[in-house]
Amino acid sequence: MRLQHGFSLIEVLITLLVLKVGLLGLLAAQTLSLRQLQDAIQRTQAVAMSNALFNEIWANPRLADAIAPQITLQFEPLTTPVCSQNTPCNAQQLAIVQLNSWFETLQALSSTLHQPVFCFQSQANTAQLQVSWQQRSANSAPQLASCDASAGRGAFAVQGGAW
Repeated sequence: MRLQHGFSLIEVLITLLVLKVGLLGLLAAQTLSLRQLQDAIQRTQAVAMSNALFNEIWANPRLADAIAPQITLQFEPLTTPVCSQNTPCNAQQLAIVQLNSWFETLQALSSTLHQPVFCFQSQANTAQLQVSWQQRSANSAPQLASCDASAGRGAFAVQGGAW
């Protein structure tokens, strides 16, 4: 009886096939985790921008009057007033400065927060802010920019008040 030394070619090929299937599974899991990470980053940035806007409103309630009902990256900022020590800004002018500053920050995030839409409604001392964005991991075609959640768009709403 002969003892076998080494592996046959069939055994090597089957081993390579099993290894290949395992590596493809790992690659698919890595791709899925990257998509989920991108969505988490977008949600975090949308929450941060919403929080920043509410903080600005709490600092200056007149800002609630200056905010447009819908803000997208195509929003036209208001003309920034010129204020100085001799002619200080009033609350309304300061609100315009705050809104323009917030919008500049939003524009800076446009590379990671894709097609954001902020819808603002204010009544008395309460406000509601709806936010949506195009998810990069979505397999569907980009949707029209609206504040509603739809296929391929992430969204949430925030309510605040008592300023």
